[in-house]
Parts: sequence; structure tokens; C-alpha cells
Amino acid sequence: MASSPCPLLLAALTWAVASGGTAACSEESPAVAAPAPPEADDAHPAAPVDAQPAAPVEPVDAQPAAPVEPAPAAAAKARAADPAETEAAPSADAAPEVARIYSKARFAWINPGPYPTRGWSGYLGLGGSVAVRGGSLEAARTPGAGCDAWYAVEPRGYVCAGASATVDPNDPVVVALRPHAPRIDSPWPYEYAESTGAPRYPRLPSEKEQRRAEWDLAEHLANVANARAAGGDDAIRAIDTDLVGVDLEPAGVAAPALFPFGGLVRESRDRIVTGSTVAFTRAFDALDRTWVVTSDQAYMPKDRLRPYPRSSFQGVWLKDGRSLPLAFFRKTDRPKYRRGADGRFEPTGASFARLDWVGLTGRAEVDGAEQLLETQEPGIYVRAEDAVVIEAAKRSPLDGENDPSSPPRKWIEVSVLGGWLVAYEELTPVFATLVSPGRGGVPRKGVPAIETAATPTGRFRIDGKFVTATMVSSSNDDLVHSEVQFVQNFHGPHALHGAYWHDAWGELKSGGCVNLSPIDAKQMFAWTDPPVPDGWHGLRASRDAGRSTVVLIHR
Repeated sequence: MASSPCPLLLAALTWAVASGGTAACSEESPAVAAPAPPEADDAHPAAPVDAQPAAPVEPVDAQPAAPVEPAPAAAAKARAADPAETEAAPSADAAPEVARIYSKARFAWINPGPYPTRGWSGYLGLGGSVAVRGGSLEAARTPGAGCDAWYAVEPRGYVCAGASATVDPNDPVVVALRPHAPRIDSPWPYEYAESTGAPRYPRLPSEKEQRRAEWDLAEHLANVANARAAGGDDAIRAIDTDLVGVDLEPAGVAAPALFPFGGLVRESRDRIVTGSTVAFTRAFDALDRTWVVTSDQAYMPKDRLRPYPRSSFQGVWLKDGRSLPLAFFRKTDRPKYRRGADGRFEPTGASFARLDWVGLTGRAEVDGAEQLLETQEPGIYVRAEDAVVIEAAKRSPLDGENDPSSPPRKWIEVSVLGGWLVAYEELTPVFATLVSPGRGGVPRKGVPAIETAATPTGRFRIDGKFVTATMVSSSNDDLVHSEVQFVQNFHGPHALHGAYWHDAWGELKSGGCVNLSPIDAKQMFAWTDPPVPDGWHGLRASRDAGRSTVVLIHR
């Protein structure tokens, strides 16, 4: 595996750092390269995948590190079968309550003025829309350069109506994209799966096209039929290891009307290689197979995708009597202790579950060579070496005094080797959780963090926020993580972001970014400054966006 990013990604990252765009984290944890900005009114990235984030590439990271709560298959199937969700589109006669402009592309740029610029403020994503300013299209339309129709949008900025965006809610592209918009109210905006070498088709393929793209098609389909009949992972493993964990059941949904999207919507990749990941919106049956519709409207065979279980882990909001210090438990269950009749500490027979937490009193006892920490469970102690202890910071990295008339300033503290994160308002801790920093730990002197999969240490700020972003490996641009959720850049190629592909919270896991559980990533994305305006998919944290949350990272 290469130890440094490829030149193409480095070039994109250089632009990203300079412009406040997205970031990239090397081979295992998402690396994000910012989308290329528009040159003119409807300019669009020539290589969209390389114009976004990068991600884990080792196959082991494409599966959970430990058992996690499975996604309810019945719920997923019910969602796929719900006609209101799969075909929902507003009536042509129903006028929207508020005039909006709608995205027709992966990137519908929001510019700071009514003119094309590389210094974009944000963008709309697929299926997205934003309210225009002034209450009507007539009031929002603004004279400008490089576009026949600029519209002022809420709360700031301008969007060009053209190939990438429209003010018509009944535009056929808008109507076709609407049911596939990401679920921004969920920690999982899409359904996610690991590819076992699945092809991407721009339309439903004929049998001849399938044979051309899938050299082992006949053998593979025979194995699928045998695996369906076999049942049980051991029996399936004996047939084909690539089918273990794959959902082989038909969707029970007929093929929808498929729209002929072009390059503004669909990425140009014809395959998602093994170990990469796929984001999709629905599944349907056609041509004697089950297919999924990807986030960018390609079609992939579901029998070559392994769905990810969903992690139920989340951190602790420090309220209602919950406060620091507290302890989390990573990697494995940890025994509870109590003081016995002889004064020595002994196991109770009960344990704190992996990824559980408990409040601490701040008092410690020594028993022989071991230190035990008193928990807030009456009479219960835990060995110090078994616990990830999080204590409140005594100093803030914020400059100057806060204006008492303004909201409290926010900052985030991350311990790389401790594997934890605490969110603060001034010096008040409000949230604590486990995270997965870079597998290389802290940077070595004179060696770029990205080369060793380390997480950089120092004082940074949130400089870009993206509801989802597809991440490309820094060493192999064939390896991608699709639609990584709730990405927050803080330092060049490094970001805080959700990780749907593992459950190893508290452990060194990523390629240098700070991985959060999907639930935590969504909560922190909503909590940090600057906020992402309603309808925006991506935000560049420029001065007009307001205050940025500070990120302090140490050993």
C-alpha cells in the first residue's frame, strides 16, 4: 500500500486547504478533496469523484471491528416497498409554499455574489433545494455576470438557474431526484454496503452487458441460487465467501420508471472495487436480479453488496446530573469491583459492557499494584487500566474574553491516544464520547501526518461542513467511501466525520481523520458553528458564515 497520497489527490487537497473546502485522510479513514469550483455559470467538476473526499481502503476496515446492532432488515424492506417513498413527487398543480431553487446536479454552487467565482460559499446536493430571498422568484432574481438568471437564496448567496439548478419544482430531473434525496434527519442519510467488486450501470443492463461487465456472471448467479437454498453463514461460506453477509432476498418491488440522468448527476465510475463502499436509496427487482439505485443514480446488483450493520453507540450529553469525570470502556467488557470483607477489592461477577460508560466520583483507591476508580454506582469500582477516563479541561484554547451578550463560544477537545472527544461551551463541557483517531497515533516530527495515518495535533477550526461527501483514497483513487456522513474539515486533509463501516470507538482506526459514530457525527454536526443553512448540502466556513468552532487535538 502506498505511503503517500497520489499526485491527483494532492492537487485537489492543495486547493481544498487554500479555499476552505473538504479534506482527505489517507488510506483508511476518509480523505476529502474539495469539489472543483465552477468556472462559469453551469460549470461542473470534470472528475467529480476526485473532487470529493477519500476513505478507508483496507478491506478489514470495510467491516465492523466488533459486533454491532444490525439494521432492521424488515424496516429497510418496508422502506423500499413504500410507494410514497419510492415514487413520491408533488402534484404539478401543487405550488410550493415558499419559492425555492432546486438542484439538478451533484453540485449546484452557492456563490457569495451574482457572478461565477472559485470562492464558493456552499452548494446544493442531489435532491436538494433552498428557499429564495424576498419571498418570490421575482424579488430574488438578481442581475449578474456569467448567467442569465441569478437568484438570491436564504440566508445568503446566489445560485445560477441553468443546467445545474432550476426554479421549476416540476422539472423532470427535479421530480426524478426528489425521492432519492439524502435523509438528513437520520444518522444514515443513505443505505450503506461494502462492494465485493460490483459494477455500476448507467441503465438497467441487458444480459449481454452484464456478461461483459461481470466475467463470472454465470458462476456467480448459480452461487447466489445455491446460497439462497443453503441458509446459514457456514453453508454460504462453503459456496462463496463473497456471499457471506449479502442480503440475497428479493426486494419485492418492481422496477420504477428510470430516468436517463447525465454527467451532472452520475459519476463516471463503472465499478466499485472490493473493499470500497456504496450508498444507495432503494432496491427493486428486474431482469431476474435485485438491483439498488445508488446515491448518484447508477444501478448496481444487490447480490454483490454486503450491507453494513448499524452501530448504536452514542456519547453522553452532560446534563441532568451527568458530568465529568466519567469513564468509557472500549474493546471489551470490563469487570466491576467492590471491596470485600477483608478490605481487598474483588470482582462482583458483573461487568461494564463494551462502549458503556459510568460516572466517576473522582476518588481512587490503591489495591496492591492496581489503582481502582470509584464510580457513581454505589460501592462499585473499576480498574483504572480498564477505563478511558475523561476529565474536564481546566483551560480553554479560545482567545480573549467572551462577550457576555453573545452566545458561548464552542470548542472541541480530542485526545488521540485516549480515543475521546469532549465538546465545550466556554469552559463548560456539554458532550463526551469515544472516537477513532488515526491508526498511526500522533505525528512523528518532520513526517506529514497523512503519510503515517496519524491525526495532527494542535489548535484548528472548523473550515468546511458537508452533509455527505464521497471520499477517495489518497493512495488509490479506485478506492472510495461513498457519501460519508456529516463531514467537518478542521485541517487540510483531515476532518471529523461519521464512519458507518466500523464500530471500533475509542480505538486507533482511521487514516488520520477523527471518526465518530454515525449518531455522534450527526449530533456534533448540528452543534458546531457555523451552522449549515437549511437546504444547503455543503458549507465553506468563510467569514460571512459566522463564528467557527475551535478544535483542539492533543496526545
